[in-house]
Amino acid sequence: MKPSFHARLLNNNPFEDPGLYVRILREGRALMFDLGFASSLSARDILKTSEIFISHTHIDHFIGFDNVLRVSLKKESPLRLFGPEGFINCVEGKLRSYTWNLIEDYPLVL
Repeated sequence: MKPSFHARLLNNNPFEDPGLYVRILREGRALMFDLGFASSLSARDILKTSEIFISHTHIDHFIGFDNVLRVSLKKESPLRLFGPEGFINCVEGKLRSYTWNLIEDYPLVL
């Protein structure tokens, strides 16, 4: 029997920021659970991600959002974000913190 998915921790040290990357093998996409400091993810890994689930927006669970955003800007397929109550306000705050002269070039739906 072939596996349907492959899961890996973004960091193997229990004292580092949490995160889980799950590649769904037969569908060519991935899910992420929490976005700690995700330096172990390649741009290719990030671009395969279709959904991200955030448990809460403490810095150790959400610091990797900036990197994911940067890589995903020109992504053609949607990236869906899920989080707790107030999560959209946190995402909007992150987006407002940047000064972009080319923002109209990027599709964004909140």
